[in-house]
Amino acid sequence: MSLATAARFARRELRGGVHGFRIFIACLALGVAAIAGVGSVRTAIEAGLSDQGAVLLGGDAQAEFTYRFASDEELAWLEGISTDISAVTDFRSMATVTRDGETERGLTQVKSVDDAYPLLGEMLLDPPMPLAQALDGGGAAGGRHGAGAGRPAGA
Repeated sequence: MSLATAARFARRELRGGVHGFRIFIACLALGVAAIAGVGSVRTAIEAGLSDQGAVLLGGDAQAEFTYRFASDEELAWLEGISTDISAVTDFRSMATVTRDGETERGLTQVKSVDDAYPLLGEMLLDPPMPLAQALDGGGAAGGRHGAGAGRPAGA
C-alpha cells in the first residue's frame, strides 16, 4: 500500500471524527498482532520439528505408501540409501463387541511396529515395560488396547 493510499484512508476515517479513527487504528493493531502471533507460532513449530523431528518420527526420514506395502524395488532403493529401516503399518478398522445380545461398533486406529522401531530414541510406556512385552498381548498396554500409551523418548 502506498503512502498516498494510506493518507487517503486516514483522511476518510477522520471525517467521522477521531472516535472512528481510533477504532480503525485498533483494528489495524489487532490485525498486525494476529499476523505476528501466527508467524511466531509457525517459527516455534519449525524449530521444534527441526530439533526433534527425527525422534518424533522414530527416524530421519519417512516413506509412506497408501493402502499397500513397499514393492521389492522400492524396498531395495530404501535399503540402498539407508543405514537402518523400520516398518510401521497404520490403518483404520471397525471393532465390534456383543454385549447383552446387542452388537456395538466403533472405529479404531491400528498401528503395528517391527523389532527395529524406533530407530532413534527410546520407547517409553506408561506403565514402564519393554516394548516387546507391551506388544505381546500380555502387558497392560498390549492386547486389545495396543501400545498407544507409548511415545518415543524426547517426544
